[in-house]
Amino acid sequence: MSHEEKNTILQIIVGAAINIWLILEIRQLYSNGSMDGPAAIQTWAETVFWVIVISIVAGIVLTVVSTVIFSVIEKFIFGEADYNFIMDERDKAIASSGDKITLSIVGSGFVILILGLKFGYEIMDCLVLLMFCFSFGGLIGEIAKLARYRMSV
Repeated sequence: MSHEEKNTILQIIVGAAINIWLILEIRQLYSNGSMDGPAAIQTWAETVFWVIVISIVAGIVLTVVSTVIFSVIEKFIFGEADYNFIMDERDKAIASSGDKITLSIVGSGFVILILGLKFGYEIMDCLVLLMFCFSFGGLIGEIAKLARYRMSV
């Protein structure tokens, strides 16, 4: 298993955890009534800001820690670890296809946001939908990359 494939698996785990966290946070904000008041956009922006900050930090820390753990496990199981962190053309092509899927979902979310506003939906609901499209798009893009890695072994 290549270094990029291991990172893709890790990003799927992190992405799934972030999506679950987002759903729980937004559900709590709606149930508290925080999304109905005059400060709803401020509350939403603060929530999204902290989700982004924590996601970036967690992604970096987990990538470093998991790289070390994967190397130690490979050393014990196989007797040698793969220290090749070079991204080849295959990795670049797979990353590009995952990025295209992510951007397609994000772009669709933006179009849905515009259509929702045009047809009179609340701005908070449209922004929440856009936020989920960003997060869900990243997760689906990583899953597509893993599928490409598995199919092109």
